[in-house]
Amino acid sequence: MQKKNLFNVQLFLKFTPAIAVALTILIPIDGFATQLHASSEGIITHQMGHLFFLSSMVTLIFTITGKGLNKQKGWRLIQYSAFFFILWNLDAIAAHFFDNQIHAVKIENISLLKIKIITNNDSFILALCYYILKLDHLLCVPAMLFLYKGLSNLVDTQKQRITEKESS
Repeated sequence: MQKKNLFNVQLFLKFTPAIAVALTILIPIDGFATQLHASSEGIITHQMGHLFFLSSMVTLIFTITGKGLNKQKGWRLIQYSAFFFILWNLDAIAAHFFDNQIHAVKIENISLLKIKIITNNDSFILALCYYILKLDHLLCVPAMLFLYKGLSNLVDTQKQRITEKESS
């Protein structure tokens, strides 16, 4: 009897990830990928977070260069990552400024695949600039990929050094 219960628990644990994925696909909930800030305190704090992250990435680039670490491929890739994170933060700060601070732009969902960008002056140029700013994933994803590749390279280099040390 004990063995049969153990088997059922193991079987349940084995299929839990598949069940979770199936439920996520079949019964989706709203995923709010865009975070809007209702009051000025929220957006100011959020913008300060972007500025802190931006200054941290600038510091990281200068630290890597100052210590000569950029001669190693892994650190150089991390430096590229920091550069893309700087661009991403500048982009996010500008987009938040337009939609949450000065309220110059408003988004209206028309359908699942269509949105309308409404500007205060019906300015096409502002709408186009805002649309381009909202494509911030084109900066954030490469930043994360460079970070991943850089860290992977540093780990691989360290593993290689350890095996060389053990073999000699």
